[in-house]
This record gives sequence, C-alpha cells and structure tokens, in this order.
Amino acid sequence: MRQFPATLIPPEVQRIAQSKPVAPKFNVALPSIAYSQPTPINIQEAIALSLGLIVVVAIVTIFAKELGIILLIVGMGAIILRTRSQFLSYKRRYQEYEGSLQYYFVKLEAYSREEVQYQHKLAIAHAPERILEFRHQQFKKFFAKLTVNEQAIALTNSSDSIAKIVCHFGIRLQQHVSGTIYQGTKLSIPSINYNWLPALTYIDPALNAHIAIEISSPSESAATLMQDDLADRFLVDSGWIIIKFSQEQISQSAAECCKEFAKLLDRLSIDPTVLSSFADTPDLAPVRR
Repeated sequence: MRQFPATLIPPEVQRIAQSKPVAPKFNVALPSIAYSQPTPINIQEAIALSLGLIVVVAIVTIFAKELGIILLIVGMGAIILRTRSQFLSYKRRYQEYEGSLQYYFVKLEAYSREEVQYQHKLAIAHAPERILEFRHQQFKKFFAKLTVNEQAIALTNSSDSIAKIVCHFGIRLQQHVSGTIYQGTKLSIPSINYNWLPALTYIDPALNAHIAIEISSPSESAATLMQDDLADRFLVDSGWIIIKFSQEQISQSAAECCKEFAKLLDRLSIDPTVLSSFADTPDLAPVRR
C-alpha cells in the first residue's frame, strides 16, 4: 500500500537543509569564588578533633594509662590553641574573603560582558537570512551537476482530460513559485532501459534545483510501479527531488497540492517565501491505495 503525497529527497539535500554556519566559539569559563565565608571558630572541626582525640586516648589508655592521660592533655591543648588561632585570625580571614568576593564580582561582570558579545555574534551568524544564504551556497554546488532536458517545454493545454488536469495544476502552481514548471522532461535511465517522464518538473532558476512532480494513476500495474521505483532510486541518487501525488488529489484538491509543494520548498529552505501564500489553505489529506 502506498500513501500520497510522498516525497523522495537525496540525503545530501536533507543534510544541507538542516545545516547552519559554524557558530563562534565561547571559551570563557564561568568564574567561581575561591574562598567560602569564614567563621570565627570552626565548630564542626573542633568537635571532630575532640571526638577523634577521645577515641585515640581510650585506645591508648587500655595499654598505658599514663600515656593516655598525657596524650589527652597534649591533644586538648592543641585543640584549644587551634581554636584560639582561628578566633584571632578571623578578621584577617574575613578580609581575604571580602577581597575574593569583590574579585569574583569583577570576573562575573567581565564574564557577563563576554557572554553578551558572544550571544550577539551567535545571533548574527545564525540569523535566518544568514542560514538561508549558507544553505543556498551549498545547494548551488550540489545542483550544479543537473541539466535541463532539451525536450522540456512550457505548460500547454491538451484535449486529453488527465493531461488537462495536470496542466491546470501546473499553471496554478506556477502562479506562486519563482521557478519554472515544465512538461516533457524526459530522462533516459540505461540501467533499466527506461525513459522516465514525470508529469511536471519544477526548476529553481537561482539554485538549479530540480523537483519532479509525479502523478500516480490507480490503473498503474505492479510492473510499472516497480519500474518507477527503480527510476526514482536512480533519480534521487542523481540529485533529483521527487514529490508524488495521486490523480484524485490533483483533480479534487489542487490548491492543497500546491500548498504541499510549498511546504516542501519551505522545509528544504529552497524557497521559504511561497508557503505564506497558502496561509488560509487547509493541508492536503493523505490518500492510501
């Protein structure tokens, strides 16, 4: 079972459609405070040292009571001296902390300025018009290998009912796009001995992008569908973009089909200006068969 509309897009075209210019680098590290706010006495440290001393003294006392008492006196003296040293050095340590804090705020302000400048550069580099220009430069290189078939002709009316519907759809689509809609774009595919001829071909004049518009008939045989699949694979590998509609979609929902084509141009960044013309047009309902 197949669903329409269906699109076949070369992987390189998909990659280009998602690409962006290289972003500027931001190598400035976020500053941090070197010191934590000091306290006159580190109570937690004093308690930890006292508990540690008690445990050591208890163990030593088991083997040598006098040595345990001496160790207790010396340990308590050391803890008292350390606590007193902390209390006496508090003013100096607080001044060092204030100096570190001021330096942190200076560095933070400088970091903020650098970040603002970086965001400004990033916004310029990734502005929509810059991204579109960047992608179009790559598209021009990629699509340069494609050439227009000399047998391609402008849209012409026909007495055949199906051909008339296709022509009317092409004329309607041509009113919205900047490129040209052709008929009769025949391409020979030697590997399967097949002459491929889409219903319509859209060629963008600036990028040389080629988009084949194929219209599937419900009467197509399985052999024809298989041959078309092989041809599609060859064309996509050659750089063609293919969009497929069913015959009933073209005849009953031409405006919605035009919007679907505009959505393809917008999604691939080939021509994002077309889609706005279909703001009031509903989306095309998919068809399965």
